[in-house]
Amino acid sequence: MKPSTPSLILFFVTSVLAIIFKLLGYGSLVLIVKSVIIPSLFIYYLVSNDYKITFLKAFIFLLFFVRDVFVMLSISESAMGSFMSVLVVYVLLTYLAIKDFTQLKFSLKDSFYAVVLIIGIATICYSVLNLKLENLELNFYLYVVFGLILSVLSIITVLNYIKNNTYASFSAMLMCINFIISDIFFVLYKFYFYNYLLTLISLITQFLSYFFMVRYFLEKDRKTENLNDY
Repeated sequence: MKPSTPSLILFFVTSVLAIIFKLLGYGSLVLIVKSVIIPSLFIYYLVSNDYKITFLKAFIFLLFFVRDVFVMLSISESAMGSFMSVLVVYVLLTYLAIKDFTQLKFSLKDSFYAVVLIIGIATICYSVLNLKLENLELNFYLYVVFGLILSVLSIITVLNYIKNNTYASFSAMLMCINFIISDIFFVLYKFYFYNYLLTLISLITQFLSYFFMVRYFLEKDRKTENLNDY
């Protein structure tokens, strides 16, 4: 067994437990087991990467953990705290994605894929934000900014995968797809109409987005390490 395996097993076990507790209606237990998910993934990443981590990636893990803490506290500042934590994560991930993006060369033919992708994601974002959302916890325009940043991140990661078909770019693309699905279904059940299935889908895709984010980090680190060996 690899040294990182126990923490990965802990991640999957706590994720499954969170889903089961959600099905059974044990909301407090869901919050408790969710608080273990990010730390377990952090340990998995750290051990898998020979205990090396950049400040930016450590900060991303911290922000996701802070988001879960805000949700657990359920205080008046929780909505803004959790919102800003995830927003900053998306900004930092966009920064990482742009670094990959600028190293690629695109042809005129690639512009067709870019246009289709932009139209598709923009349509999804507009459709969700154009719903008659009720009891919004924050200013509507904050959600617009949130959607725009996530859209930019998703567009860049998909284009990176199209031009650079690697496991790292594939993981980044899956990470963003799960971010989008999780956030869309969160908005739907939170501010449009409550449905148990929507909450489960949002929860499952949230956990998957964490997993693929870590895989993206690990693959990028391995690629950087291999380049440094030459």
